[in-house]
Amino acid sequence: MNQGAEGYPAVNSNPSHDDEIDLLDLLKSIWSQRGLVIGCMLIAVLAVLSFHFSKATFSVANRIDYPVSLSFINSSELSYPNGTAFSPRDLVANSVLLQAIEESGLQLALPDLHNALVTQQSNTLLAKGEDKLNSLLTNAKTPEDIRAAAETSLQSLRDLGLGYITLSLDLTSLSLTPQQGAMLLQNVVDVWAKQVIDRGLMDVTISRPMVAFDAINGNNLIDNYDRASMYLKSLQVAADQLSQQSGMKSLLVNGMTLEDIQRRLNALGDRDIGPLRGFAYNNSALLSKNNSTIEVRLFSRQRLLNLEHERLSKLIASYDLALEQLGSSNQQTLGASAQRSQQGQGGQGNSAQFDQSFLDSLLQLGTRLGAVDTRKELFERRINAVEELLSLEKEISILKGTSAESITDLDPQAVLQDALVGIAKNLNDIQQDIAKFIDATRELTIANHTQVYSASSAPQVRGGLMQLAPKFVLMLVLGAVLGLFLGLFIALIRSALLKSK
Repeated sequence: MNQGAEGYPAVNSNPSHDDEIDLLDLLKSIWSQRGLVIGCMLIAVLAVLSFHFSKATFSVANRIDYPVSLSFINSSELSYPNGTAFSPRDLVANSVLLQAIEESGLQLALPDLHNALVTQQSNTLLAKGEDKLNSLLTNAKTPEDIRAAAETSLQSLRDLGLGYITLSLDLTSLSLTPQQGAMLLQNVVDVWAKQVIDRGLMDVTISRPMVAFDAINGNNLIDNYDRASMYLKSLQVAADQLSQQSGMKSLLVNGMTLEDIQRRLNALGDRDIGPLRGFAYNNSALLSKNNSTIEVRLFSRQRLLNLEHERLSKLIASYDLALEQLGSSNQQTLGASAQRSQQGQGGQGNSAQFDQSFLDSLLQLGTRLGAVDTRKELFERRINAVEELLSLEKEISILKGTSAESITDLDPQAVLQDALVGIAKNLNDIQQDIAKFIDATRELTIANHTQVYSASSAPQVRGGLMQLAPKFVLMLVLGAVLGLFLGLFIALIRSALLKSK
């Protein structure tokens, strides 16, 4: 050993050789402890997942929410189109739930399902806006103009939110999978929509006879033809109301369009019911000879129709007089205004006369506009009265009846009775066809959800694997990285301890 001048050992002048770290030896040491590193990774992954599984984030599925938007509610009035009050509890009525259970094919007790379902009016899209407006209203430093605007906006948001309904199904009290629960909620809303349409709460514009036409045997034929005429009018009203529905022009039911039914109705009225009804009244004396009540009723009805004819005639005469007076008064006003205008032009230097002329012009314009509106309204009323009068005269002519020498040798009883059988069959066939069109319209309405509701989103499962999936991979990667670094750290410390021995 080399010693210095004072007898101490000599210091090595090149210590860097002993301080160098051999990376190859380090990797070999870590590789030899790969079991320790992998074990640490697995322990870390299990620890991270166990921690999150213990929280509510990865709990089992316990609730399903189904938000829907009610298409028919567009204001603060919670009512169906026919005026009936709407309640969120309508969606979970007993009749709705029973049919939904049947269509879903599930074995559920009605009380259990009723207790597991909750309906509430909510709109999560507007919740943040309502919270912000509420904070402005509760802040004492908010200016009055901003406070007034916030109150108006908040009321508008609340009115808009009334049309949103959320159905919540509690799965903890039912033995259902999330898929079965989602299907059940969709069936509940679909069944409610169908019942709403079937009960007439949505579509109240279509009125039709529900009972088939039946000629009363033994009754006077005149009465039967009157009933057939009224039944025909009710079918025509139903066809007209159907034609006003969207998409009816291109709708085919059993190879027929609605125009085909309307042509059949017009032909049945003009060809069969109308002429034969007139023929029955022409022979009313023969048909009612065994029943004096029929004769009294016909006379009384004719008397009432004559009185109504007199009333309509006087009403039309009053409309004509009013229109004539409006025309004459308008001409007088125009003449007086023209004279004042000429006087004003004679003294153009007088500003007062110019102002009077200008006011007269305004008065003339207002008078003409008011007279035009009044005349238009009176004219429309007169047209309606004339149409009623013409229809009334036609009915009076039918009731009076006229004799036809060319058919006096026919038996009116037999002719009318045989024709009534075919008329009844045609009326009932058309009634069934109109019912099919109404059913097709309702099916289209339910399928498109255009009038009743629209789903804001698919049924949303709360809890369970549906919420585990988005974060599972992230937690797995973070746990693996944490375990890797922890394993490397422990492996390095263990390797250093082994070398120091």
